[in-house]
Amino acid sequence: MDGERISLRLEAEDLELIDEFVEKRPEYSNRSHLARIAIRSFIEHDVGSPIRSSENRVSIKVPGAIHSMIERMVEMGYYTSFEAAVEEVLRKEFLPREKMEDVKGKIFDEEKKILERM
Repeated sequence: MDGERISLRLEAEDLELIDEFVEKRPEYSNRSHLARIAIRSFIEHDVGSPIRSSENRVSIKVPGAIHSMIERMVEMGYYTSFEAAVEEVLRKEFLPREKMEDVKGKIFDEEKKILERM
């Protein structure tokens, strides 16, 4: 990974907390990955607007009961991460099968026209 290295001193208690968190959430590959995301999230939250990123990101507040339910579904293996659960719901809402078939059909038609020109 490109980037500069920084040092951070933490108490054993904090490291234990971080390690437990990372162990329970496979979407965070290690301490450094969690730290990068946490720092960016903290700054974005504090500033009030997202820092430019190459990814499309959205921050939302989820009601406690729904948040707990999604976390439990991740723990049970229904989803690989909290983000994966939210992405699936968004896809189902905004990209129903009929719309996907329309998009696929348009792509197929465009590719067909390109091939016909060759």
